[in-house]
Amino acid sequence: MVIFMQSTQTPFALDITTQATIQNSSFLQLLNSTEAYPKSKGTGVPIVRVTTPLCSADIALQGAHLLHFCATNGSPLLWVSPNCDFTPGVALRGGIPVCLPWFGPHPTDSTKPKHGFARNRRWQLSNATLLDDGSAELIFYFASEANELFNYSFAAQLTIILGKTIRLSLEIYNQDQQAFDCSWVLHSYYPVHSLADVRVKGLAARSYLDNLENHARKNQSDDVSFIGEVDRVFPEIENNVEIVGTPHIIIEHHNCPSVVVWNPGPANAAKIADIGTGNDQTYICVERGAVLNEKWHLAAGEKKSAQVEIKEVI
Repeated sequence: MVIFMQSTQTPFALDITTQATIQNSSFLQLLNSTEAYPKSKGTGVPIVRVTTPLCSADIALQGAHLLHFCATNGSPLLWVSPNCDFTPGVALRGGIPVCLPWFGPHPTDSTKPKHGFARNRRWQLSNATLLDDGSAELIFYFASEANELFNYSFAAQLTIILGKTIRLSLEIYNQDQQAFDCSWVLHSYYPVHSLADVRVKGLAARSYLDNLENHARKNQSDDVSFIGEVDRVFPEIENNVEIVGTPHIIIEHHNCPSVVVWNPGPANAAKIADIGTGNDQTYICVERGAVLNEKWHLAAGEKKSAQVEIKEVI
């Protein structure tokens, strides 16, 4: 059942569960992205704003996409492009998109959308509650029947816990009668004060696959720094990684073997409409997930899960 819920500017068609969850949660507010981000482009998508004594956050119902998070007395930990296009169905540039059921170009069909389709579809907000420590827990649900993009039925649940840190738990369920492979990433965009000075710690002396050279295998001799375009996939990274800069961020994980590090560099940023000239200097992507040879294989009826925690070092 779909019903309409009125924000201050635009009515949204919301499923009854999402509407009831928002209405029954005093710490949630429904906004149009044109209200939450008044300088943004696009016709607008529904945003759930979270406000508690511990933090503030914005989540787009499209993609269960965490766009903004700031702990009380902390720094904003996520970057959203000033040229982000908030038109329904268009991928949002920034925050933490959920790339699923594949990451990057489709492995066999280049006509299919990059990074899958879960980030472009509406998710259901199935529950929201305040935990004993004051953190807000929001549970989002997405289901996809077998279709022309992905010929298997599956469901995904993203649990977002927002307090002094960001905690994300992604579960993927194979609801089909056949096994399938899927890759996924929490495609996180982090703000940086100085791209020239920031570095990603925890990947030195590890090998990576260079997306700029058709997955050529190379060795990372030191911390990752950003001189020109960087697009690297680091497999088998069990340790946490750290963004040393302003803000200073630690990314912890469970069951996320792959790390993707990306910045488009000045020339490419100028060609990408929803990034734009100069904006490459203000963010980096450090993403955890399971991609390429580390993709998940799910038997019929099987479920797998992974967790990420993002915290500021103060």
